[in-house]
Amino acid sequence: MLFACSLLFLSFGSLVPVQGTQTLDDVVDIFGDKLHIMRPGYGGDRPVEVKVSMHINDVVMDGFKPVLTLTMYVRQYWQDDRLSFQNNDSMPGRPISLSGEDIGLIWTPDLFFSNLVDGFVQDIFKDNVMIRISPNGRVLSSQRVSVDVRCPLNMRYFPADTQVCRFNMESYSLTANDIALLWMDGEPISVDDDVSIPQFSLSTVNVSTSQQMFTTGSYMKLAASITFLRHMGGHVTMFQIPSILLVISSWISFWIPVRLAHARILIGILLLLGHVALSTMARALLLSNVAYMTLLDIWMAIDTTLIFFALLESVAVVFFHRSHDQMSSDDGVARPDGGAETIPMTDFVKPEHAATGRKLGGMSGRMDLISRIVFPVLYFLINIIYWPYLSSVQ
Repeated sequence: MLFACSLLFLSFGSLVPVQGTQTLDDVVDIFGDKLHIMRPGYGGDRPVEVKVSMHINDVVMDGFKPVLTLTMYVRQYWQDDRLSFQNNDSMPGRPISLSGEDIGLIWTPDLFFSNLVDGFVQDIFKDNVMIRISPNGRVLSSQRVSVDVRCPLNMRYFPADTQVCRFNMESYSLTANDIALLWMDGEPISVDDDVSIPQFSLSTVNVSTSQQMFTTGSYMKLAASITFLRHMGGHVTMFQIPSILLVISSWISFWIPVRLAHARILIGILLLLGHVALSTMARALLLSNVAYMTLLDIWMAIDTTLIFFALLESVAVVFFHRSHDQMSSDDGVARPDGGAETIPMTDFVKPEHAATGRKLGGMSGRMDLISRIVFPVLYFLINIIYWPYLSSVQ
C-alpha cells in the first residue's frame, strides 16, 4: 500500500485532504488501512451520495427464455474529501487513474444486482475496472460487466407481445443511513446505436429510485426497466398465413359435386390434420414452456374449428344426399335376383318417400349454397376483429 501511495506522490505531487494535511505522509498517518474500509464521511450525519450511470453496448434477448443478458459499462460517482490533492505545477488539475490491485487502496461502494442470475467483470488482458480521482476528491469508478438478469415473460399476447425486463441495484452492507444511491442526472442509462436484437426492437428505458425495508435495515434501491417490442412479421409469415390458406382451402369442398363424396371428405380430413400439425409445431417450437393460452393459440384454435365445421358440412351434405337417394329408390316392390325386366323407379316410389327424398336432396344443395357465403363472411369478420386488436395490444 505504501509503495502505491508513494508512486502516486512521485507522479502527481502531494495530496492535500480537506482536513488540512499537506503531505502524502499526513494522509497515510491519519487514515492508514481505514482508507479502503471506512466510507467517506463516516461518523457524520449525512450518508455518502453515490450516483450511477450505465452505457449498454450489447443486449441478448432470446424472446422465449426468462433471461436478459447485458454487456455494459457501470459507472459510479461519489465524493471522498480524503482524496483531495494538489498537483505539481507542471501538471495542474490532472486526475489520478487507478487500476488492478491499486483499486483496493480506496473505499468503493459494494453494489450488486438483486435479480442477478449470472455475471462477471470483463477480464480480457486485464480486469476492465478503472478508478479516476479528481483533484477535488471526486471519484469515478467504471467497470465493464456482463450480467444475466431474470426477466419473467408475459406471452399472453404473443406474437404481438411487449416484454418489460427489470434489474435492480442495491448496496449489500450499507443502509440508507450510510449510502444514498441515486441515478445520474440527465440520461442515466444509454444504449449503443449499434445494438440490434433479432426478435425485438428496444422501445424505452425507464429508471426509478426507492427504499426497501429488510430485517437488517432500510436499503436504497436503483431500479431500471427496458421495454422490448417483438417483431411479429416472421411468426405471422411462418404460422398464421399458412393457417389462413388452409382455412380458405377447406371451402373448396363446397363447390365439389356431392356425388364425389369421397373427395370432399378426404380434402376436409387432410386439411384438418395439416392444421393440427401446424398448431402443434408452433407450440413445440416456440411455446413449449408456456402453460397458458396466447393470441397465437386462440387464432390457431379458431382456424381449426372452422376447418372442422367445413368437414362437418361435407359430411352432412353427403348424408342428406344419400338419404335422398335411398328414399327415391325405396319402391317397396320385391324382385327376384337376376330379374330381366326393368321398370322405371319413379313409377313405384311411394308418395311420402318421394316428398321426403326431394326435401333431403334440396337441403343438401341449399347447405352448400349457404356455406359458400356464410364461411367466407364469418372468417372475414374474424379477421377484421383479430388483426386490429393484434396491432393495438403492442
